[in-house]
Amino acid sequence: MAGFEKRKCTVYLLRHGEATGNVCGGYYGRTDCPLTEMGHWQAASAGRRLQELRAAEPERELLMLTSPLQRAVDTAAAVCETAGLDGEFMVEPDFQEIDFGRWEKCRYEELAHEDPAACQRLCDDWQNFCYPQGESFRMFSERVIAAWQKWQQLAIEQQKDMLIVSHGGVLKVIRIFAEGRSLEDFWRIRIELGEVQELVLS
Repeated sequence: MAGFEKRKCTVYLLRHGEATGNVCGGYYGRTDCPLTEMGHWQAASAGRRLQELRAAEPERELLMLTSPLQRAVDTAAAVCETAGLDGEFMVEPDFQEIDFGRWEKCRYEELAHEDPAACQRLCDDWQNFCYPQGESFRMFSERVIAAWQKWQQLAIEQQKDMLIVSHGGVLKVIRIFAEGRSLEDFWRIRIELGEVQELVLS
């Protein structure tokens, strides 16, 4: 249609609020753990922040996605309530955090003592090291990117914005891919607990 301009898609990336695993420390990927009191407060604050970011077009439809893990699902629920969002979140299993396998809930210091050879392999090649009975960072990033491409295409086709409630690792991989950056930049990107960041897609 002459004069029609396709609107850009805004993606809101929201990291879940503080969970018990964040307080305990160690490797918490697929381990399901609830939000702390602080985490619930952060989730409500994120809802208010999202409302502010969407103030110019509050009626713009949102494609809402969440990781299936409790800390993300509970954050998503709090955000919906606080921001007054209609509709339901769709659960995307591939937006779960990396699977640390046998290393789940362990601290690096303990592992370095128990299995120094494995820890050295991790340090030597962190992208390709496969966590025992888990997955490698490269496997993790490939599944996240595949899911991201699927939903991104749908959002653009339907002229919707997106809200993704997930984990730090997942959201950083999405940013890296969307911004055309190297996986080496993974450690340079910061997304705090309960923080909302924006991406604008053409």
